[in-house]
Amino acid sequence: MYNEYTLITMPDQTRRSTKFITIPSSLQSSAEWKPAKGGILLKFETFGEIKLALEEIFSPPAAAVILYEAARKCGVRSCERIMKKTRMKEEVLRRLSKLKNEENWGKISFRNIDFEKASGRVLIADSFEAAAHKSKQSSCHFFRGFLAGFLSRLFERKSITVIEEKCTARGDEHCEFRFASSIILYAEQAKQIMEDMIREVALKHSSEDK
Repeated sequence: MYNEYTLITMPDQTRRSTKFITIPSSLQSSAEWKPAKGGILLKFETFGEIKLALEEIFSPPAAAVILYEAARKCGVRSCERIMKKTRMKEEVLRRLSKLKNEENWGKISFRNIDFEKASGRVLIADSFEAAAHKSKQSSCHFFRGFLAGFLSRLFERKSITVIEEKCTARGDEHCEFRFASSIILYAEQAKQIMEDMIREVALKHSSEDK
């Protein structure tokens, strides 16, 4: 397995296709291997260093925004390229999973997808981003942005929010994202905040009565 590198690919000059390559383990460090036209081989460690540099130059929150927004645009374009070949949403998601597995981004699977409400979950095993940069909190900002852009284009929604609930970088077994319309997620978050506040007040009154 080529488990320390991810392949960044770009459309070739004719813009008719995108070329991908699988790297045998025997060629991981070989000088004989050369990237295919239209792609570069990027070591996980290098991607992690890019993230750290952005955090040092700006700040961790600003770096997260930069990675998210840049990846969001990439996600939109990636979806558009796949949709030139098929308009079936299930097939688009299947092709994305296959493509990113070949590029060693990670093993992507989609769960509980509601194609009417544009909601569901995305599980990623062996995420290159999580492997590149360990953290005490969810930190796959690039993946989160990429998925937000891709899914917004796929479901033709201007605003789909993606939340990372589990992250390998902080010790979870896999990375797990939840996505839905921004309005729905914001409403759920507001409801949760209200319930927490009510519970807090009730506990405070209960302790005072004692």
